[in-house]
Amino acid sequence: MPQPSKLLKSRDEWKSKAVERATEIRELRQTKKRHLKKIAELKRQCCQSEWIIEEKKEPFLTI
Repeated sequence: MPQPSKLLKSRDEWKSKAVERATEIRELRQTKKRHLKKIAELKRQCCQSEWIIEEKKEPFLTI
C-alpha cells in the first residue's frame, strides 16, 4: 500500500491539473463566444454595406 504522503501528493497534483484544465477550457469558451459575436457583427456590417452599394448602383425607380 502506498504511503499516505505519496497519496496526498498525487491527489494534489491531480487537483492542480484539473483546475488548470478547467481554467483553460473556460477561457477558450469565452474566447469562442467573443469571436462568434465579432463574426456576427462583421456579417451584419457586410450585409448593410451591400445594401448601400445596391442602392447607389440602381437609380431611383419611379412608378
